[in-house]
Amino acid sequence: MESQELTLDDGRKLVIRMGRLEDLDRIRKLYTDIYGNAYTIPEIADPAKTSKALTSPCNYLWIVCEHEERIVGSVIFAVDPYHHLGEAFGGAIASDFRGCKLIYSMMKRGHSCLLYKDGPCTLIYAMVRTFVSTNFHKHLKELGYIDLGIFPNVRKVRYYETHSFKICPGPDAFKNRRPLPRIFSQVQTMYRLVDKQLKLGPAITRSLQLPPSTEPLIHLNPADPSDYPNGIEAEREKLRQAGKLRFGFFPLLEPNVMLINEDKTVRAFFNFQELDGHATMVGLETGTHDMVCLLESVASACERMQAKYLEVLASAYDPMIQAQLWKASFLPCAWFPAARLDNGQRLDYMFASRSFVPLNFKGLKLTEDNKPYLLEFFKLYNARLWEELVDA
Repeated sequence: MESQELTLDDGRKLVIRMGRLEDLDRIRKLYTDIYGNAYTIPEIADPAKTSKALTSPCNYLWIVCEHEERIVGSVIFAVDPYHHLGEAFGGAIASDFRGCKLIYSMMKRGHSCLLYKDGPCTLIYAMVRTFVSTNFHKHLKELGYIDLGIFPNVRKVRYYETHSFKICPGPDAFKNRRPLPRIFSQVQTMYRLVDKQLKLGPAITRSLQLPPSTEPLIHLNPADPSDYPNGIEAEREKLRQAGKLRFGFFPLLEPNVMLINEDKTVRAFFNFQELDGHATMVGLETGTHDMVCLLESVASACERMQAKYLEVLASAYDPMIQAQLWKASFLPCAWFPAARLDNGQRLDYMFASRSFVPLNFKGLKLTEDNKPYLLEFFKLYNARLWEELVDA
């Protein structure tokens, strides 16, 4: 990526360019000046991961904005070369340079490298704080980002914040998308919101009534690392290759925690950030256990290890697993179209989440594009509580 010179209205001159390893300390200072030591994204919180991201051009594109040898802006793009996906995250602007559309300018440069001109991505996605100004959401919309869901209480910097889920599709993002998702009835309104935005076409809806699970909860504990000398990611991959893994697709995340039961018939893999309690399940070996019981057991184990938020990606073509997630109080919250590449087709996925802290929607700055998703989530949240009361 070639450097780009930029002159602001007040005459200050900037350079937008790729970040380099020698920028590491100045980049970290930018985030520390803004957030103190409370920023939870691993590529920022862990200097080793910062270094890796700055020196891995096939997996990251880190763009910085420089003014007189000072880093005043930063945006990170992570790349999944197999599924041709990109994620934009970690946007930060020094306080004396805000209001100049620098994030917009940096992201536009990133898109030109990744999404167009034979770039490696067909689609870029982002989780965006709903506490930022509505102008920022407007700028993302100008770049082509579309709201497709909401993540309540997903991350904590100074307090728990709700994020919106956005995608920026490239010209061929949906070219080989598998049509006709098969969805559980509680998902249909959210899918209609998505279809209104993207014109994906109809879905097949199934109403399913699951019987109560009679199996007791399974006690899951952290695995002993010494039992897995090749690392837990190698264990997850072995189970995937053997066809024993559920929820194994989650782009750009690797597990750093594995929970296991006493007889080693259940293994649950997570990317877990202790700083804010954010957990993502990236694989589950189920054995012969009831799925609802397993999901409840996973949630219980995560709560014991101080998780505050737990999310999974579920197939958009499996209404049974969607219903089982619902029964275990994992609520549908966002739609990820054409996410996974499988045998030449791109498959849709659905985000489902479970929060272990009270929902807090104070201070949100919602747009007309993301507000319907939060209203739908709140409706589903109340519907699930009502089901619990009726079944009590």
